[in-house]
Amino acid sequence: MYKLQKFMCHCNIRKYSFCVQVVNIWNSSPNEVVEADTVNAFKYRLDKHWSNQEVLSDVNADLTGTGSVPICM
Repeated sequence: MYKLQKFMCHCNIRKYSFCVQVVNIWNSSPNEVVEADTVNAFKYRLDKHWSNQEVLSDVNADLTGTGSVPICM
């Protein structure tokens, strides 16, 4: 099983970054998806897995990426 390690984030800007969120999605994927032999097999299995998932949306999401999150200096 291929899992990615997530490091501690002390700044909110890093904590909510794209890379950290992708690690959460990757680690929650089933082994059948992660251990695909080819890219096409991976895409097919991921589509099949996601087709069974409930879609959640946040209509109040901040799409600019800044919002009220303080920037760490």
